[in-house]
Amino acid sequence: MATFDYSAYDNAGKLVEGVVTADSERHARRLLKEKNLLPATMAEVNQTTSATSEHNSGRRILGRRRVRQARVNNFDLSLLLQQQAILIQSGLPLEDALRMTIEQAETDKQRRMVESWRSEIIEGRSFSEALRRSPYKIPEAVIAGIGVGEESGLLDRVLMRLAEDLETSEENRKTVTRALIYPATLVATSIIVVAIMMVWVVPKITAIFTSSNRELPFITQIVIGFSEFTQQYGLYLLVMAIAGAIGFSRLMRDPVRKERWHEIILNMPGLGRWTRMANIADWSRSLGVLLSNGVPALAALKISSAVVNNLHLRGKMESVTESMRRGSSLHKALEDNKVGSGFLIHMVGSGEASSELDKMLMRVADYYSLRLTNAIEVFLKLVNPLLIIFMGMIILSVVAAVMLPIMDMNNMV
Repeated sequence: MATFDYSAYDNAGKLVEGVVTADSERHARRLLKEKNLLPATMAEVNQTTSATSEHNSGRRILGRRRVRQARVNNFDLSLLLQQQAILIQSGLPLEDALRMTIEQAETDKQRRMVESWRSEIIEGRSFSEALRRSPYKIPEAVIAGIGVGEESGLLDRVLMRLAEDLETSEENRKTVTRALIYPATLVATSIIVVAIMMVWVVPKITAIFTSSNRELPFITQIVIGFSEFTQQYGLYLLVMAIAGAIGFSRLMRDPVRKERWHEIILNMPGLGRWTRMANIADWSRSLGVLLSNGVPALAALKISSAVVNNLHLRGKMESVTESMRRGSSLHKALEDNKVGSGFLIHMVGSGEASSELDKMLMRVADYYSLRLTNAIEVFLKLVNPLLIIFMGMIILSVVAAVMLPIMDMNNMV
């Protein structure tokens, strides 16, 4: 059976959208007419093809290439997995649990995604295979974990564990983003305000002063010069900035250049340390969850390497996997490839010695997540007041440049 995304008119003439599972498009239209809906548009959403897909970095991995891969928000996926875990724990079969989730879905995207899973399961495929064939991009770590959960009969526990892992990993990624949003917004707003003042406000006010042929205060002369420069070259600077951003995004399409840029990021003060901690936390948590669910070590390492967003660090993690394949221990492979700090290597070594590697990796993930949160909180407490003071001084300088000549004129009168 296939899943179709449709829009149709009801008896009141209102346009409604949704998904329907049917053997063919004709069957889907018949099902809509039975619901007193007049089909307007219809498109199949779970078209897939068996093929070999490749990593963005050019490395080969086995899988399926989606004809149309839609991005999935990790929070949405975590919510859906938690719902399946709860419903399965209550005794519902997987197909009924998915059907109930479709009926209670909060958004059309969630409904379509779960419907695509359910249509594959109705055809007799396993849950993990349904996720792999879905037109929505599901992380390979989630698919592998669910596959092991199906084989072990502990699918509900695995689903809940994976949901928690997804939610925590997404929080780590957004922690760094949130740290940069406020400073970037403040700087951008200040630049726009100053640019407007330099181009439209200051020239009209200072025209009065320049026509009087009087000596102006030094700060006023600086502001007038900057205003004239902005009027003459501001548009060119804006075009150059936009062209630079477009050129940079195109350069980043090349995996080699992107990996070099990611290496530069890792060496940046502050940001590099945050990026490393966030990626190691994600890698440790993913590997710990997979190992605790029974995924073989080499397969778990390969899958966990894919969750590392920084390409340079991902390459090192893949080298760690290759060292493990040649018989090295994990802590020795991490040490040889210079991945992480001594804390990571020590904890992994302790986990291997005590046969509790999965638990140690989860502790490592929690440790780096906490360090990341604390470091960013300290950064924001220091930087935000400094930025406010700096931007206030710029605005104050412009105001002073305008007010000082006015005060001089009043004194002469």
